[in-house]
Amino acid sequence: MPHLLRKLAQDRLIWFVVVGLALFGADRLLQARDTKVISIDLPLVEKLVAQWEGQTQRRPNARELDALIEGYIREEILVREAARLGLDTDDVIIRRRLAQKVEFMMADDMDETLPDEAVLKTFFDDNLERYNAPETLSWRHVFVDDEAQAKKLKTALAKNDDNWQERGQPFMLNREFTRQSETELSRLMGTQFAAAVFAEKAGAWRGPVQSAFGWHVVKIDTRHQATVAEFEPIIERVARDYQQAERQKALAEAWRILRTQYEVKLVPVEDEQ
Repeated sequence: MPHLLRKLAQDRLIWFVVVGLALFGADRLLQARDTKVISIDLPLVEKLVAQWEGQTQRRPNARELDALIEGYIREEILVREAARLGLDTDDVIIRRRLAQKVEFMMADDMDETLPDEAVLKTFFDDNLERYNAPETLSWRHVFVDDEAQAKKLKTALAKNDDNWQERGQPFMLNREFTRQSETELSRLMGTQFAAAVFAEKAGAWRGPVQSAFGWHVVKIDTRHQATVAEFEPIIERVARDYQQAERQKALAEAWRILRTQYEVKLVPVEDEQ
């Protein structure tokens, strides 16, 4: 046995393997130790203080700073443990938050410089329908279940509508609306109802008009005409819209470039035997 050990000790390959295993083990040990080390340096403390100031508009005192650092340590330990346990794998919420964070980072790199007035005016002219105010109605209605009731109610209201709010049946939405566009009314009561109401004249009870809820007797109090927007009074709104549009374009281009850096392979499904 001693002779065998002496022979093995003289074999360079054995020593090479032993030293390699020792280095591998030491590296793994150092990596394990590194995952247990949490470094608190000055930039981190300054970041925590800046976050605190942004929320409270004042600097933290010594006790509050200790609590901020301890809170960071707690969060860092829990995050590392979650990663060690694989809790971040196949979690839909975490995947979405990470994807959103990358998008935010991409957006932060974009130029937010406003263009000159001429560029904004061109943007305004190209998107004029966004700023024009459509025709709107201020109107009211009384709701009933069927068409026959609605016809009788219309006749009664034409004679006297002093207590119109007490007529008909309870309705889950408002009985009266102010400056409502046809698009807004369509979302609320349906496209056919909105078209029928906007086709009516103001000043008298009209109908019956059917919606998805039932039948309505309608009175248009005021028809507010559409207006064409002017550039100067809303230039700040145009500037915000321009920045948002440019941000979306830049984000789309950044995504296009990022997408070209990845290859998607479709793995064929193996035939079942």
